[in-house]
Amino acid sequence: MTPRLGTGSVIAVWSASAADREPLVDALARRFMQRGIKAIALAGMAPTNALARQLAPADALAQAQAWRTQIDQARHDALVVVAGSPVALLAQWSVPAESWPPSLVAAERGHAFTLLLPPQDTAGHDEQDLDGRLRAGFATVSLPCAIIHGRDAAQHLSRAWSALQAGLDAREEAPATPRHLRAPAWNCERCSDPDCEHRLFTDLIAARQTPAAG
Repeated sequence: MTPRLGTGSVIAVWSASAADREPLVDALARRFMQRGIKAIALAGMAPTNALARQLAPADALAQAQAWRTQIDQARHDALVVVAGSPVALLAQWSVPAESWPPSLVAAERGHAFTLLLPPQDTAGHDEQDLDGRLRAGFATVSLPCAIIHGRDAAQHLSRAWSALQAGLDAREEAPATPRHLRAPAWNCERCSDPDCEHRLFTDLIAARQTPAAG
C-alpha cells in the first residue's frame, strides 16, 4: 500500500470481541509504521456486559464524548487505528442509534475506514447480540463499513489490509456522475465471499465520495 493515508486519518475497528479487534488494531498500526507512516494504536474502552446493563445513558454519552476527544487529540500527530469507536461504545452500552449525538455520527463519517469483525461461529449469545446492535446502528445512521471475515488474527490482518487497499483504489476511480445507493442491508451478513463484500464496500465508498445531485 502506498502512503495514501497519514496523519489525521482514523481507522476504526468494531467487533463484539476484544480478543479479535485489539490484535487487528495493533497489527495494522505496526504495518503502517513499517511503511514509514506514523501510526498509533488506541485500545479503546471495552465495557463488560454487566457495565453495559448498569451504565446510565447520560454517562454512556459522556464516556463516548471523552473517547472522541482522545481520538481527535491523537490524530493531530499520527494516523490512528482505534479499537471501538465512540458510536460503537454507545451500541455496546445499548444506547439506541436514534439517540446518538449528530456530532459523534458526523465525526464517525470522517473516519478513513471502519472495519467490522463478525463473531466467530463459536461465539456466545452476548457477542452475537452485540454484533446485531452494531450492525443495526450502522444501518440506522447509514454508516458504511468493510466486513472482515477470518478464522484467526493473521487472516483478519490480510483481509483488512486488502479491504483498505480496495477502498483507496475505489476513491481514486470514483465516477464523476452522482450515484444513489440504498442504505446498507445486512441480509447477507453470514456470507463469507470476500469479493462480494469488497464490491459492497467499494460501492459505499464511491457513494460517500460523490456529491449528491441537486
